[in-house]
Amino acid sequence: MNRTNLCIRMLQLLKARGKMNTTQLADALEVNPRNIREFKKELVLAGYNVEEVKGRYGGYILNDQYDLPVTIFSDEEKDALVQSYKFMRTQKDFKPLTLYCDAMDKIIATSKISSNASLHYMSNSIELDKKISSMIDKTQQAMNHGICVVLSYQSLKDETPIEFEVEPYEIIHYHKSYYLIGFSLLRKDYRMYRFSSERMFKCDISTRHFIHDNHFHLSNYIGEHSLIPLDLKHVIVRVYHKENGLRLFKEKYWGNKLLPIHKEDDYTDFEFYTDDMSNLYQSLFSMMDQVKLLSPDDVRETYLNRVEKIINAYKG
Repeated sequence: MNRTNLCIRMLQLLKARGKMNTTQLADALEVNPRNIREFKKELVLAGYNVEEVKGRYGGYILNDQYDLPVTIFSDEEKDALVQSYKFMRTQKDFKPLTLYCDAMDKIIATSKISSNASLHYMSNSIELDKKISSMIDKTQQAMNHGICVVLSYQSLKDETPIEFEVEPYEIIHYHKSYYLIGFSLLRKDYRMYRFSSERMFKCDISTRHFIHDNHFHLSNYIGEHSLIPLDLKHVIVRVYHKENGLRLFKEKYWGNKLLPIHKEDDYTDFEFYTDDMSNLYQSLFSMMDQVKLLSPDDVRETYLNRVEKIINAYKG
């Protein structure tokens, strides 16, 4: 069969069988597996909505059903939709989150709205040096046009920088730093990369285009209050009343559902829930001996180890 016939046959297979991976399609069409990605690109250019699902059980699917017609929005409405979409993707407690994101994906896909129109912020803005600012701008430009970026990046585990391509999905601003969340073509998985002169040495726009994975949701890659999604910890602390300890304690943010659970003349015990261990340790340290961490044991042990390391650093 010629190339056109192979593309049509690929459409027929996806329509009849549903999701198929590269190997299955290559076997059915009797072609090299690398040809499948080429056929997919040609079908997308021709107007067929062939999507690629990432992961071990991923593959290609033909999704040619639209629940909504093409809609024209004002610039203000587009911005409002994008901002609300980005916010809702961080609300992990919202039960119909997946259905909401799928619906918004359809609206954005059929309305010429860029879901990457702006950065996603989790903290206050900061000043950036020119090199970092340039790399962020390039990444944002690549996101807007569905193009990969080429990174020269050295993680904390690497001895030297490694160069590889990434499909950029989100730029996150958290705790005075910027991070890129994207699909690494080297690791074949979603990874997080910090925009830092000590880690990211180069960020250039590639020539490789990619199709945005509609199954990607930001809420799967960030926590409620921390960048890395962690399980909420049930924390209990003892706050001593001396030297305005109780008042100073209440001025800080500790977590969700902060409640007093026991009170004596000289102290009050509080419980709360948090997944931001960094903020917890910093707050405990700033309160000195006015707050004592009671539980959980693993968090308490980690905090004591950190304090011990600080003390040992000054003993020398």
